[in-house]
Amino acid sequence: MTGNPTARVKSLGLLSIWIDMNDTNARPSARAARRGVAVVLLALLAPQGTLLLLRAVPTLDLVLRSAVAHLVVVSAISACALAVAVAAAGAAGRSRDGSLVLLALGCLAVGGLMLGHGLLTPGIGGRPANLWVGRLPVLAITAFAGCLCAAAWPQRPPAAWAGRWPRGTLAAGGAALALALVGVSLWPAAGVGGRPVPGEAPIRLALVLAAAIVLVAVGVVHWWRWRLGFDLMQLALVVACLLGAGALLSLQVGALWHLSWWDYHAFLLTGFAAAIYAVLTSCRRSSTLQEVLGGVFAADPMAHISRGYSETLRALIGAVEARDAYTHGHSARVAELSVHLGLRLGLRPAALRTLAEGAYLHDVGKVGIPDHILNKPGGLTDEERAWIQQHPIVGSDIVGRAPSLRDALAVIRQHHERFDGQGYPDGLAGQQISLAARIVAVADVWDALTSDRAYRPAWPPDRALRHLEAGRGSHFDPVCLDAFLALMAERGHRPGHGEGDAAVADAAAEACHDDPKAADLAATPPVPGQR
Repeated sequence: MTGNPTARVKSLGLLSIWIDMNDTNARPSARAARRGVAVVLLALLAPQGTLLLLRAVPTLDLVLRSAVAHLVVVSAISACALAVAVAAAGAAGRSRDGSLVLLALGCLAVGGLMLGHGLLTPGIGGRPANLWVGRLPVLAITAFAGCLCAAAWPQRPPAAWAGRWPRGTLAAGGAALALALVGVSLWPAAGVGGRPVPGEAPIRLALVLAAAIVLVAVGVVHWWRWRLGFDLMQLALVVACLLGAGALLSLQVGALWHLSWWDYHAFLLTGFAAAIYAVLTSCRRSSTLQEVLGGVFAADPMAHISRGYSETLRALIGAVEARDAYTHGHSARVAELSVHLGLRLGLRPAALRTLAEGAYLHDVGKVGIPDHILNKPGGLTDEERAWIQQHPIVGSDIVGRAPSLRDALAVIRQHHERFDGQGYPDGLAGQQISLAARIVAVADVWDALTSDRAYRPAWPPDRALRHLEAGRGSHFDPVCLDAFLALMAERGHRPGHGEGDAAVADAAAEACHDDPKAADLAATPPVPGQR
């Protein structure tokens, strides 16, 4: 066999041309991050800054007394909130996603209660003075905060229950809301509508503070999720949470009919209008609302990372999957496991995103290996194995054409380096190897040992763990290996009895071809007490 393996990159004409034409913008994720930070800072500082300025300079806090204008603004808020509720309810009905049901309920509460707030404004349709007009906005934002908080953790009972009976939950919530609104609309000044309940002021303050804290906390959760995948819906939820908290502050300290009081209407309208914008913009790239909203509340960070995959990354994954069915499932599993290890090691969202991209593409260099080698059923010659060992270089050359994926190059090139410096292609050792590549090395070998191959069945987890543990400090970074073993222990897997052989793990880390040493060891009967 002749030729340079890396030269095969030049023969991947269509793929290379596609990357060059479609991934010309360097570091789009960095630009998205800057825009997102600017939007969130504006949503965080504008409400408080505006309110403080108006209250500090009374001459700026002008009086605008117009019941009709108030009804128009409130109706716009209600329309936006109800539109988001309809979109969430539609997606929830198809997916049975309890978190979307709760989002729909929260937006329904805002839409209904704010509409009631507008209709109960004294002077509209002969409405008398009443206390409900001031209570309903607080109740609306509080209900939204509670629903969004429950939705943010889909594994908890509220979201799980709503997911079991999505239509029933929405119907019950809508009916209760409608009955309450009809009651206060027909008799706005009757009973507690005309007089405060005992301790109403401190109760109101407690609701405002609790709802504001919840909204900020939920906003932080969605901010973290947004940083994983730069999904526009996540950013819209962050903005809605922060502006909702700002609206509560304006309600509490603003002067009635002054600009400081009108502020809360502007904040709510902007927050829900941002959500509508995010839905409409995302629908341009997706065919259904379920694709736009599905997974927005997922607890698994991989769900959010994958929503932000670029077209270039998806095209490269498709090219690898078309060449090699093994790499298809293997790459996805390695990426998911690597992200969970990264979480245990405290990686930040940007590092987790890079880790996932590199893990998913770590074997992309296989597209540069000749078919008769890649698909050879038996063992490889030394020369053929040399071709295989060039796939990290080939992969980094291919992906290096895509500016948006350059952060993942270290993983692609270094995932076969060893902690003791005996790996390839560059013989790096210890901290010279990127942390992401050291993480992927562990996940890669684990999946290789526990997956079915043409020349052997998958190994039981305890036996695979025993051989991985034997590679501590030689093949694997001890810190990464310890994090992996702790994760496996949580999943109920522990190393089996007896001593492992690091050579088995090394052989399994090679491409999916028969290796004489690995095959011989795999055929050796386990020691007593070992699976």
